[in-house]
Amino acid sequence: MAALNRLTLLLLSIQPLWAQYIISAKAGTVHFITGGVFIDGKPVDWTPVRFPQLDPGQVLTTGNGRAEILLGPGTFLRLAPHGALRMLDISLENAQVEIQQGSALVEVVEIPKGSEVHVVLGPARTGFRGIGLHSFDAASHQIRVFGGNAEVVAGDQRAEAGRGAAVHLGQTISVSKFNPRRKDDLLVWSANRSLELFIDNMEARSHPSNWEVRLASGVGNKGGPPSDQRPFISDRDLAYYSNRDFGATFYSRPFASDPALWAPAPATSK
Repeated sequence: MAALNRLTLLLLSIQPLWAQYIISAKAGTVHFITGGVFIDGKPVDWTPVRFPQLDPGQVLTTGNGRAEILLGPGTFLRLAPHGALRMLDISLENAQVEIQQGSALVEVVEIPKGSEVHVVLGPARTGFRGIGLHSFDAASHQIRVFGGNAEVVAGDQRAEAGRGAAVHLGQTISVSKFNPRRKDDLLVWSANRSLELFIDNMEARSHPSNWEVRLASGVGNKGGPPSDQRPFISDRDLAYYSNRDFGATFYSRPFASDPALWAPAPATSK
Protein backbone atom coordinates (compact mmCIF):
# COMPACT_ATOMS: atom_id res chain seq x y z
CA MET A 1 0.00 0.00 0.00
CA ALA A 2 2.83 2.39 0.84
CA ALA A 3 4.42 1.73 -2.55
CA LEU A 4 1.14 2.40 -4.33
CA ASN A 5 0.76 5.67 -2.41
CA ARG A 6 4.26 6.66 -3.53
CA LEU A 7 3.34 5.82 -7.14
CA THR A 8 0.24 8.00 -6.82
CA LEU A 9 2.34 10.91 -5.59
CA LEU A 10 4.75 10.33 -8.45
CA LEU A 11 1.95 10.38 -11.04
CA LEU A 12 0.55 13.55 -9.51
CA SER A 13 3.88 15.25 -10.16
CA ILE A 14 3.94 14.37 -13.88
CA GLN A 15 2.38 17.12 -16.04
CA PRO A 16 3.63 16.59 -19.63
CA LEU A 17 2.57 19.03 -22.33
CA TRP A 18 1.61 16.42 -24.91
CA ALA A 19 -1.72 15.56 -23.24
CA GLN A 20 -3.02 18.85 -21.96
CA TYR A 21 -6.46 18.67 -20.34
CA ILE A 22 -8.78 21.66 -20.30
CA ILE A 23 -12.12 22.46 -18.73
CA SER A 24 -14.48 24.55 -20.85
CA ALA A 25 -17.59 26.48 -19.88
CA LYS A 26 -19.33 25.11 -22.99
CA ALA A 27 -19.77 21.78 -24.71
CA GLY A 28 -18.28 21.39 -28.17
CA THR A 29 -14.66 22.32 -27.49
CA VAL A 30 -12.23 20.78 -29.98
CA HIS A 31 -9.83 19.24 -27.48
CA PHE A 32 -7.46 17.37 -29.78
CA ILE A 33 -7.09 16.55 -33.49
CA THR A 34 -4.80 14.58 -35.72
CA GLY A 35 -4.79 14.65 -39.52
CA GLY A 36 -7.34 16.52 -41.60
CA VAL A 37 -10.25 17.89 -39.54
CA PHE A 38 -12.67 20.61 -40.69
CA ILE A 39 -15.42 22.86 -39.31
CA ASP A 40 -17.98 23.84 -41.92
CA GLY A 41 -15.47 22.86 -44.59
CA LYS A 42 -12.57 24.95 -43.22
CA PRO A 43 -9.46 23.40 -41.63
CA VAL A 44 -9.61 23.47 -37.83
CA ASP A 45 -7.20 26.01 -36.34
CA TRP A 46 -6.12 23.85 -33.40
CA THR A 47 -2.85 24.03 -31.46
CA PRO A 48 -1.80 22.59 -28.07
CA VAL A 49 -2.71 25.96 -26.54
CA ARG A 50 -5.67 26.86 -28.78
CA PHE A 51 -8.94 24.94 -28.59
CA PRO A 52 -11.63 26.02 -31.09
CA GLN A 53 -15.25 26.11 -29.95
CA LEU A 54 -18.06 24.62 -32.04
CA ASP A 55 -21.25 26.71 -32.18
CA PRO A 56 -24.76 25.26 -32.45
CA GLY A 57 -25.41 24.09 -35.99
CA GLN A 58 -21.75 23.85 -36.99
CA VAL A 59 -20.56 20.61 -38.57
CA LEU A 60 -17.17 19.05 -37.85
CA THR A 61 -15.83 16.52 -40.34
CA THR A 62 -12.78 14.29 -40.35
CA GLY A 63 -11.10 13.54 -43.64
CA ASN A 64 -8.17 11.27 -42.94
CA GLY A 65 -7.99 12.58 -39.38
CA ARG A 66 -9.51 12.05 -35.95
CA ALA A 67 -10.99 14.51 -33.49
CA GLU A 68 -11.65 14.60 -29.75
CA ILE A 69 -14.53 16.84 -28.66
CA LEU A 70 -15.42 17.80 -25.08
CA LEU A 71 -19.13 17.38 -24.38
CA GLY A 72 -18.60 18.35 -20.74
CA PRO A 73 -15.84 18.49 -18.12
CA GLY A 74 -15.60 14.68 -18.06
CA THR A 75 -17.22 13.51 -21.32
CA PHE A 76 -15.16 12.95 -24.47
CA LEU A 77 -16.44 12.22 -27.98
CA ARG A 78 -13.81 10.80 -30.33
CA LEU A 79 -14.64 10.77 -34.03
CA ALA A 80 -13.07 8.31 -36.46
CA PRO A 81 -11.74 9.24 -39.93
CA HIS A 82 -14.35 10.10 -42.58
CA GLY A 83 -16.90 11.05 -39.95
CA ALA A 84 -19.19 14.01 -39.41
CA LEU A 85 -20.98 15.46 -36.39
CA ARG A 86 -23.19 18.49 -35.81
CA MET A 87 -23.43 20.36 -32.53
CA LEU A 88 -27.03 20.90 -31.48
CA ASP A 89 -26.65 22.45 -28.01
CA ILE A 90 -23.41 23.63 -26.40
CA SER A 91 -24.76 24.34 -22.92
CA LEU A 92 -23.28 22.14 -20.21
CA GLU A 93 -26.77 21.68 -18.76
CA ASN A 94 -28.06 20.05 -21.96
CA ALA A 95 -25.18 19.21 -24.28
CA GLN A 96 -26.35 17.59 -27.52
CA VAL A 97 -24.49 16.41 -30.60
CA GLU A 98 -25.63 14.53 -33.70
CA ILE A 99 -23.54 11.85 -35.40
CA GLN A 100 -24.19 12.31 -39.13
CA GLN A 101 -21.56 10.05 -40.65
CA GLY A 102 -18.97 7.49 -39.61
CA SER A 103 -18.19 6.15 -36.16
CA ALA A 104 -17.71 7.82 -32.79
CA LEU A 105 -16.84 6.73 -29.26
CA VAL A 106 -18.16 8.58 -26.22
CA GLU A 107 -16.19 8.11 -23.01
CA VAL A 108 -18.07 9.24 -19.92
CA VAL A 109 -15.82 9.82 -16.93
CA GLU A 110 -18.12 12.23 -15.14
CA ILE A 111 -21.34 14.12 -15.79
CA PRO A 112 -21.66 16.88 -13.16
CA LYS A 113 -24.85 17.13 -11.16
CA GLY A 114 -27.42 19.23 -13.02
CA SER A 115 -25.89 18.46 -16.42
CA GLU A 116 -27.00 16.14 -19.20
CA VAL A 117 -25.27 14.85 -22.33
CA HIS A 118 -27.18 13.39 -25.28
CA VAL A 119 -25.97 11.94 -28.57
CA VAL A 120 -28.38 11.84 -31.51
CA LEU A 121 -28.05 9.09 -34.11
CA GLY A 122 -30.80 8.88 -36.70
CA PRO A 123 -34.18 8.95 -34.93
CA ALA A 124 -32.70 8.09 -31.52
CA ARG A 125 -31.37 10.18 -28.66
CA THR A 126 -29.03 8.52 -26.16
CA GLY A 127 -28.30 9.60 -22.60
CA PHE A 128 -25.79 8.15 -20.17
CA ARG A 129 -25.72 7.05 -16.57
CA GLY A 130 -22.44 6.77 -14.74
CA ILE A 131 -18.92 6.08 -15.99
CA GLY A 132 -18.96 4.28 -19.32
CA LEU A 133 -17.88 3.86 -22.93
CA HIS A 134 -20.32 3.87 -25.86
CA SER A 135 -19.92 3.60 -29.62
CA PHE A 136 -22.15 5.08 -32.34
CA ASP A 137 -22.06 3.98 -35.96
CA ALA A 138 -24.05 5.91 -38.55
CA ALA A 139 -23.65 3.30 -41.30
CA SER A 140 -25.04 0.37 -39.31
CA HIS A 141 -27.47 2.50 -37.24
CA GLN A 142 -26.08 0.81 -34.14
CA ILE A 143 -25.13 1.84 -30.62
CA ARG A 144 -22.87 -0.43 -28.57
CA VAL A 145 -22.13 -0.22 -24.85
CA PHE A 146 -18.61 -1.23 -23.80
CA GLY A 147 -19.17 -0.09 -20.23
CA GLY A 148 -21.69 1.80 -18.13
CA ASN A 149 -25.36 2.26 -18.98
CA ALA A 150 -27.19 4.07 -21.78
CA GLU A 151 -30.82 5.00 -22.30
CA VAL A 152 -31.92 5.16 -25.94
CA VAL A 153 -35.17 6.93 -26.87
CA ALA A 154 -36.75 7.07 -30.35
CA GLY A 155 -40.25 8.48 -30.44
CA ASP A 156 -42.34 6.45 -28.03
CA GLN A 157 -39.77 3.62 -27.94
CA ARG A 158 -37.21 3.28 -25.19
CA ALA A 159 -34.39 0.84 -24.47
CA GLU A 160 -31.83 0.57 -21.69
CA ALA A 161 -28.48 -1.02 -22.46
CA GLY A 162 -25.54 -2.09 -20.32
CA ARG A 163 -22.09 -3.52 -21.02
CA GLY A 164 -22.12 -5.92 -23.97
CA ALA A 165 -25.44 -4.69 -25.38
CA ALA A 166 -25.92 -3.47 -28.96
CA VAL A 167 -28.94 -1.31 -29.75
CA HIS A 168 -30.19 -1.54 -33.35
CA LEU A 169 -32.10 1.44 -34.70
CA GLY A 170 -34.71 0.44 -37.26
CA GLN A 171 -38.45 0.86 -37.48
CA THR A 172 -38.38 -0.64 -34.01
CA ILE A 173 -35.55 -0.58 -31.46
CA SER A 174 -34.01 -3.97 -30.75
CA VAL A 175 -31.21 -5.03 -28.42
CA SER A 176 -28.74 -7.87 -28.89
CA LYS A 177 -25.43 -8.91 -27.37
CA PHE A 178 -21.91 -8.34 -28.73
CA ASN A 179 -18.38 -9.08 -27.56
CA PRO A 180 -17.04 -5.89 -25.90
CA ARG A 181 -13.50 -7.26 -26.09
CA ARG A 182 -13.35 -6.89 -29.87
CA LYS A 183 -11.31 -3.84 -30.87
CA ASP A 184 -11.05 -1.54 -33.86
CA ASP A 185 -8.69 1.32 -34.71
CA LEU A 186 -10.91 3.96 -33.09
CA LEU A 187 -11.09 2.02 -29.83
CA VAL A 188 -7.31 1.54 -29.73
CA TRP A 189 -6.64 5.23 -30.44
CA SER A 190 -9.23 6.31 -27.88
CA ALA A 191 -7.69 4.05 -25.23
CA ASN A 192 -4.32 5.73 -25.77
CA ARG A 193 -5.88 9.20 -25.56
CA SER A 194 -7.77 8.29 -22.41
CA LEU A 195 -4.63 6.97 -20.73
CA GLU A 196 -2.64 10.09 -21.68
CA LEU A 197 -5.30 12.31 -20.11
CA PHE A 198 -5.53 10.15 -17.00
CA ILE A 199 -1.78 10.26 -16.45
CA ASP A 200 -1.50 13.96 -17.25
CA ASN A 201 -4.30 15.55 -15.28
CA MET A 202 -4.29 15.85 -11.51
CA GLU A 203 -7.95 16.91 -11.44
CA ALA A 204 -9.02 13.91 -13.55
CA ARG A 205 -7.18 11.51 -11.23
CA SER A 206 -8.95 12.93 -8.20
CA HIS A 207 -12.29 11.55 -9.47
CA PRO A 208 -13.47 7.96 -9.92
CA SER A 209 -12.22 6.43 -13.15
CA ASN A 210 -12.12 3.09 -14.93
CA TRP A 211 -8.33 3.30 -15.08
CA GLU A 212 -6.67 1.15 -12.44
CA VAL A 213 -2.98 1.37 -11.50
CA ARG A 214 -0.86 -1.34 -9.95
CA LEU A 215 2.84 -2.04 -9.51
CA ALA A 216 4.63 -5.26 -10.36
CA SER A 217 8.22 -6.39 -10.18
CA GLY A 218 10.13 -5.91 -13.41
CA VAL A 219 12.08 -8.64 -15.18
CA GLY A 220 15.25 -9.45 -13.28
CA ASN A 221 14.15 -7.66 -10.13
CA LYS A 222 14.91 -10.32 -7.53
CA GLY A 223 13.76 -8.05 -4.75
CA GLY A 224 10.11 -8.80 -5.50
CA PRO A 225 7.34 -6.25 -5.98
CA PRO A 226 7.34 -3.00 -4.00
CA SER A 227 5.81 -3.46 -0.58
CA ASP A 228 5.83 -2.03 2.90
CA GLN A 229 8.83 -4.30 3.55
CA ARG A 230 10.69 -2.90 0.52
CA PRO A 231 9.79 0.80 0.78
CA PHE A 232 11.05 2.09 -2.55
CA ILE A 233 10.21 1.94 -6.24
CA SER A 234 12.97 0.30 -8.25
CA ASP A 235 13.81 1.36 -11.80
CA ARG A 236 13.03 -2.26 -12.72
CA ASP A 237 9.50 -2.11 -11.39
CA LEU A 238 6.60 -1.78 -13.82
CA ALA A 239 3.45 0.33 -13.52
CA TYR A 240 0.38 -1.27 -15.11
CA TYR A 241 -2.59 0.83 -16.26
CA SER A 242 -5.76 -1.15 -16.98
CA ASN A 243 -9.21 -0.13 -18.23
CA ARG A 244 -11.97 -2.75 -18.47
CA ASP A 245 -14.19 -0.73 -20.80
CA PHE A 246 -11.43 -0.26 -23.39
CA GLY A 247 -10.19 -3.81 -22.79
CA ALA A 248 -6.72 -2.30 -22.59
CA THR A 249 -3.70 -2.71 -20.35
CA PHE A 250 -0.51 -0.68 -20.74
CA TYR A 251 2.71 -0.81 -18.79
CA SER A 252 5.71 1.45 -18.30
CA ARG A 253 8.42 2.25 -15.81
CA PRO A 254 6.90 4.27 -12.95
CA PHE A 255 9.19 7.19 -13.79
CA ALA A 256 8.31 7.29 -17.52
CA SER A 257 6.36 10.41 -18.49
CA ASP A 258 6.98 9.93 -22.22
CA PRO A 259 3.99 8.13 -23.83
CA ALA A 260 6.38 6.50 -26.29
CA LEU A 261 7.63 4.42 -23.37
CA TRP A 262 4.16 2.94 -22.80
CA ALA A 263 3.30 -0.27 -24.54
CA PRO A 264 0.36 -2.66 -24.57
CA ALA A 265 0.95 -5.21 -21.85
CA PRO A 266 1.77 -8.70 -23.15
CA ALA A 267 -0.98 -11.27 -22.87
CA THR A 268 -0.60 -13.68 -19.99
CA SER A 269 -1.70 -17.29 -20.07
CA LYS A 270 -4.44 -18.30 -17.67
